[in-house]
Amino acid sequence: MTSHGLFAIRSAIVTAREVYSSKILVAGFCLLTLGIGNWIVGAMESAKFQALVHRTAQTGLEQNYTLFRQLDQQKNEEVLRRITEDRERYNAARVKLDFFNVVLGGGQLFFFAGLLLTVFGLMRLLQQDRPADSHTPRLGENGVDRAMD
Repeated sequence: MTSHGLFAIRSAIVTAREVYSSKILVAGFCLLTLGIGNWIVGAMESAKFQALVHRTAQTGLEQNYTLFRQLDQQKNEEVLRRITEDRERYNAARVKLDFFNVVLGGGQLFFFAGLLLTVFGLMRLLQQDRPADSHTPRLGENGVDRAMD
């Protein structure tokens, strides 16, 4: 194997210490994890509340109420109570649907931001493993150019 072949193998192997020492990679992994979680929860809950909104939106009680011209006080309260409860259920479902749509969008944003940071961090980490004969000098721990050693 040539020295370039050995370098290709070395650059593919990155130690765990190098990974968790990179703040960009750690931030990318965190955003990826949060993004995936929010995306899954947002999608599942949005679907659930979308179905609930669809069910509660079409009760038909509002149209039935207009058919009754004269109702006594007790019947009037009963019909209005059912309409009010249905409207409250519908409004609560709409608010929750809106909330989980925001969670879904935030999850997608976190996921793609984390993906970009992770790819950028990996590229940066692998570029640090270039050999000393490359065009860009690498600085050692004390700030001295390693290529000069």
